[in-house]
Amino acid sequence: MAKAKSNSGNNNQIYAKIVSTFKDKNRADISKWRNALSSAENYMRPSSKELQDLYENLCEDGHFIAQTGLRKASTTGYGFSIVNKQNGDIDSEKTEYFNSEWFYDFMDNILNSVLFGYTIMELQDPTSMKFELIPRRNVIAKKHMILLNDSGDKFIDYSTGFDNTLIHCGNPLDLGLMSKLCGILIWKRNSIQSWAEFTEKFGMPLISATTSRTDPTNVAKLNQMLQALGEAATAVLPEGTTVSVTPFTTGDSYHVYDSMCERMDNELSKAIVGGTMNTDNGSSRSQAEVHERNLDDKIAATDRRMVQFVVNNQLIPMMQFWGWNINSETDKFLFDTSFELTLSEHWNIVNEVMQRYEVEVNWLSKTFNIPIVGERKDNVSDTEPKGNLSKNFR
Repeated sequence: MAKAKSNSGNNNQIYAKIVSTFKDKNRADISKWRNALSSAENYMRPSSKELQDLYENLCEDGHFIAQTGLRKASTTGYGFSIVNKQNGDIDSEKTEYFNSEWFYDFMDNILNSVLFGYTIMELQDPTSMKFELIPRRNVIAKKHMILLNDSGDKFIDYSTGFDNTLIHCGNPLDLGLMSKLCGILIWKRNSIQSWAEFTEKFGMPLISATTSRTDPTNVAKLNQMLQALGEAATAVLPEGTTVSVTPFTTGDSYHVYDSMCERMDNELSKAIVGGTMNTDNGSSRSQAEVHERNLDDKIAATDRRMVQFVVNNQLIPMMQFWGWNINSETDKFLFDTSFELTLSEHWNIVNEVMQRYEVEVNWLSKTFNIPIVGERKDNVSDTEPKGNLSKNFR
């Protein structure tokens, strides 16, 4: 595929002008989430930084990482090709160039727009198709503004003049799926924190001592000895001292926290991948297959359609502008919509075809890994063994 022309020396790039600032990593709570939503939805002076900082803070949850990774893999793991619009033929050379790291990073940013809201990517180098993500905390999509400093007033209006360098993904009014999941992630994090405090207090048995000594010196010395009781659990105690170890007797209290975390994980799974049995154990195989189909045939299909729209309507015209050997009038990006057959299913179909039509021997040998050396010279029917041996068994 022919190389594109370079845009070196272009002083109109936005990403290089953006100033990096402090990101809020403090503890998240429900009030912070509500305030961040109000700030992002403010009509007169909207701000995205509080909400995007909250997203970045909360998306460190392990279950969230697993579910979002699974959803994105359902799209990025699909085969794709560049085809001719007129005859549907696959262009192998163009397809091979798209099958590169830059394009998978490009798709990942598109898919993240579903989770984190409106996304803008800027082309940095047309010769390698390198893109940089414009920080979402700097984007005010409602007003077509990119803030150079998320706390300042200087901005760039991207509505005009950037058609050949900016890629837009998502709805400008959409705050992303995370805007609805923050509450769940906050409640789960608080439950885990409370569980950790519970474990710290009651996970180890209570060690107490009863002594007849009342003078401060001996009491202080006894307290020091108790504090020193650890894994070694040895001490020299004054005469008249009784030490007792009291275990925590209520053994099922952890279920309060465990059930809360499990419920929050289920809510996350349903919202992100459409079910709970794609990664967790299920009650039956049939139910798991239903959940898998919800992801592959519905949710992931919608994500793939979104990727196709962005690539065909924005990326390919941009590549054509920068001199790549690709034409938006004749070329089209498509995901592979074929489905896989088992070997036995494939053989049954081929066997039916061979009843009426000749099949290429080399293809048959290669497809089914059968070393075919030629036609059989023995024309005896399979149902009538050679020499009519069946006559002996009457």
